Amino acid sequence: MGSNTVRIIKTVKKCPVLAVPQNFKFKTPDEVAFATDFNRFYTQSELKPLLDMAKTFNAVIRIVHVQQKITALTELQKFNLSMLRKYLKDVEHYVHTVSELNSISKTLEIFSNELDIHLLAMLHYQHSYMENLTREAVVKRIAFHTQIPLLVIPELGMSGSSQSKKEQSLSASE
Repeated sequence: MGSNTVRIIKTVKKCPVLAVPQNFKFKTPDEVAFATDFNRFYTQSELKPLLDMAKTFNAVIRIVHVQQKITALTELQKFNLSMLRKYLKDVEHYVHTVSELNSISKTLEIFSNELDIHLLAMLHYQHSYMENLTREAVVKRIAFHTQIPLLVIPELGMSGSSQSKKEQSLSASE
């Protein structure tokens, strides 16, 4: 994958993007990694593509949390993890906390290789100006280097979940 893939990932804001490396030989994705730092609250509608993929292929979801130095989760992170587990209750899932090696993207690559992950999922959300200056562009780096398909889920936030509720009520009334 290359610059066109990264451009599409950055441009598409309303739907998930599944990017598949050119020479990838299809394997049923029975092991899916979802990378997170637990610092952000996920809505159920944001996680729907991940859940749909896992249910379709009867896949295990491996939530992977990369830390520079292994420390206890903050209260916010614990809450976000508990909500994530609640959303994933119907799917077999495990939480892995791994120590960052050279970079988050390199750590995720090694994690994926070691656990024979067939699909890596990440949420793509906007960072603040300061975060952009100080943080690694993980989605971009992974898109350039991954050997497995990458599912990039756009940030929907709370408006996405209220849209889903409206759509559900409209389809229920038809």
